[in-house]
Amino acid sequence: MSNYECSLQGLIIGQEQKEKLIQRLIGICGNDSIVDLYEHEIVFTPSVQTPVGPARNDDVVLRVHSRITTEKEKSFRFRQWYLFMQGNPEPQRARTVTVRPNTRVQISGDIFRFMRSLGYSYSFEVVRKGHLLAYDKVLKVTVSQLYKLKKKVDLSSAVLMGMEDTWIVEVTSLPVSQEQVNQSAEYVNKFRSLLIGVVDLEYVDTRALQNKVHYTN
Repeated sequence: MSNYECSLQGLIIGQEQKEKLIQRLIGICGNDSIVDLYEHEIVFTPSVQTPVGPARNDDVVLRVHSRITTEKEKSFRFRQWYLFMQGNPEPQRARTVTVRPNTRVQISGDIFRFMRSLGYSYSFEVVRKGHLLAYDKVLKVTVSQLYKLKKKVDLSSAVLMGMEDTWIVEVTSLPVSQEQVNQSAEYVNKFRSLLIGVVDLEYVDTRALQNKVHYTN
């Protein structure tokens, strides 16, 4: 059964604005709440294209994800990996946050062999670097930049995507049951109000978050 995440996103431009945001976040979350963020995500798509037709709508992208917290964990062998699938976001209706189902399971062993056994092939991979903060044990806040790997699984080949002085800000609730979504969304919105004047947090257009496989034909 899927859990649900509520989130808001924003952008900041410039080192001065970034430092101002970090100081505000530390003031809200506490001095001990901030840690470095270093995540590696590998994206997989179905190995065989589903024939054109309604059945294609059931095809989804799968992602394998890991956190890197030590120099040793830069090696595949010493990392904990998670397989996760982000479902399509709920229609906005009267919501002011993005609500999206998210299924995540721990995996081990050869992740590429495992994904092949599921009928999936490597597509691309990204690295996320920046800062991670926790708020009141119910929200996580990231201020980060995305990097794309030019060489497969070679972290040293990471190249920044986008402008050097632009940072993505995301506030995400911990996964909750469907019954707790309204309460979680309210919590995210309250946190947004604490950042007014520093960063504008908004929900992402649900059309941009559809979990669909974009086949070439």
